[in-house]
Amino acid sequence: MSADRQQNRKAYHHGDLKNALLQAGKEVLSLEGVNRFDLRKVARKAGVSHAAPYRHFADKEALIDAIVKLGFEELAGRLAAKIEKSGHSTPEKLKVVALEYVLFAGQNPWLLREMFSGRSSRNRNNEAYIASKAVYRIYRDVIHTGQEAGEIGSGDPNALAGVLWSLMHGLAMLIIDDQVTPYAEGKRGVERFVNYSVSTLIDGMKG
Repeated sequence: MSADRQQNRKAYHHGDLKNALLQAGKEVLSLEGVNRFDLRKVARKAGVSHAAPYRHFADKEALIDAIVKLGFEELAGRLAAKIEKSGHSTPEKLKVVALEYVLFAGQNPWLLREMFSGRSSRNRNNEAYIASKAVYRIYRDVIHTGQEAGEIGSGDPNALAGVLWSLMHGLAMLIIDDQVTPYAEGKRGVERFVNYSVSTLIDGMKG
């Protein structure tokens, strides 16, 4: 039995079936995509019976919704941690945010696709949508702080955050689909490409 499966079984026997299913579901989604996702595969990955997922999720759509929420929460946590460890300048913060976003995409390609498939915005009262807005506020707050420090020109910080997000997401999708080789080849290549792209954007934001 694999270490992951043993860990999932341990979580299940300790009464944490829901978390075990979420983690197993995230792995299945990231490896196989939404079209090949089903509850039997998740149960098998978690090391539980085929009926076990229905104790917490009505169907596979409910589980995917929960995984998407988890994805946004993980992304927000990673971005916040990187910002906290970065320097004080806005350009540096924007670069670490963009790079972490792209790295998250590379590690979770199918999860990222599903996070931004429109699923979370179909019902703006659901938890996934709320979690997605928390990620967006991170971009906006960095830009707003940069404006207050005179490092970024005036303008609606929400709109500028949308520009930043568009750049990050475009970079992420191009990189995970291997469309920018050799400019973003390997970890160092990705970092150089992201930094160059964000630097170019920042130059345009200075006003």
